[in-house]
Amino acid sequence: MDYESTSSFDPDIATNLTEQESCEYMEPVYVKERFWMVAIFGTAVCLLNIIENTFLSFMLFKKKSYRSSHMLYLALLAFFDVWMAVAYIPLMSLNLFVDYYKSVFLLRAWFAYMLPMFTISHIAMTASSFLMVAASLERYVITCHPTKTRWLSRNRVWIAAFAIFLGVACKFSLLFEMDIRYLPECYDTMREYQLDLSPLALHEVYSYWKSLFRTIVTILIPFFLLAFINVRIVLVLSKSEFKFLHSTKLSEAKRKSAVRNATRTLVFIVFTYLLSNVLNVIIILWEYIDMKMLTHQFETFYMFAVDVVSLSTIVFGALRLPIYVICQANLRKEFFAQLKKIITLNSYSGYLSSPTKNMTVEDMDIDRRTPEPCEAGERQYPLLLSLGTVLIVESDQKNDSSKTCTVIRKNSVHRSNGGFTDMSEKVQIV
Repeated sequence: MDYESTSSFDPDIATNLTEQESCEYMEPVYVKERFWMVAIFGTAVCLLNIIENTFLSFMLFKKKSYRSSHMLYLALLAFFDVWMAVAYIPLMSLNLFVDYYKSVFLLRAWFAYMLPMFTISHIAMTASSFLMVAASLERYVITCHPTKTRWLSRNRVWIAAFAIFLGVACKFSLLFEMDIRYLPECYDTMREYQLDLSPLALHEVYSYWKSLFRTIVTILIPFFLLAFINVRIVLVLSKSEFKFLHSTKLSEAKRKSAVRNATRTLVFIVFTYLLSNVLNVIIILWEYIDMKMLTHQFETFYMFAVDVVSLSTIVFGALRLPIYVICQANLRKEFFAQLKKIITLNSYSGYLSSPTKNMTVEDMDIDRRTPEPCEAGERQYPLLLSLGTVLIVESDQKNDSSKTCTVIRKNSVHRSNGGFTDMSEKVQIV
């Protein structure tokens, strides 16, 4: 799917029928092998990708602290990964189902949604590339030019919006580059519909935009720019140049750990992107050098390379959540907390619900002291979690005619004989 000029549904390889050509259908080669690789394995990976990145985008978008930090880029990447995985199944998998089962019904369904789905998938891929470049540039500036980080932090939302806009601007015209031609003489056959290049795509000026500018801007420049930026980051950090953390109050060990975790996460993300696109770049350069050799002498390689490029995008997209969990301690804690909440279906919210519900994972690690034992017959109150935290505990006065609850403030509580003094105040339950 990353490689717009070589996919099985791409306009650049669409074929035109002349009036003399028959409606006889010729089955593509290696259909069975490609069916198991793309339609079966690819669909399974897509489903895993959708589940993981939907969960990840929900986890990152719901917190304002994540949306206002560099995590915004990770959240947007997860969002667009979902769209790419959703588009892969009807575009690539169903395309192989059509050839494998020779189904005219599936063929008609595929042509019904192919154009808009194809455009959306490429917009998502291009926007993801630009977002990754923006995230890497921010990390590069933080590492090498720490004095300029304030501007990036204040304008992060606009930078991300501009990256998405570029993705839309570069690829929205795909919707108008193809024409679907209906052949009534081939009704109810596998040649009933044919895909042709539109007059816009055949225009001389537009062909330069499509084959040169768009390919260079959306594929080659992001690829080599990401490679350069991240090599530079790794080299700087390998020399222990932690200038961007000198103003913090963290200890030396924590500073180094924070740098290592953030850098390792970004390096792994970019590495998976580069790995999934390296074959794509090789094919593009090969096409410019000798297209005839690639399509004739290496036809089998060309065919499978297109499928691998599309599949690798989905596979490496599914690896992003494991990368975040392994490399980022805060995301790991958040992930397991949310996963546990989903598994246990603990959605109750009330006066007696957990006081840690609206707290961050980091806040939950504060104050885990064991309370002193209470005297016989006295109620042992739950543990106070942080300064100023209000803990509401059900009243023990069962004979009290009014419904009350005891409000205990940590900064006004004293221990007396292993228990609490009665410095608490009563409030009326609403």
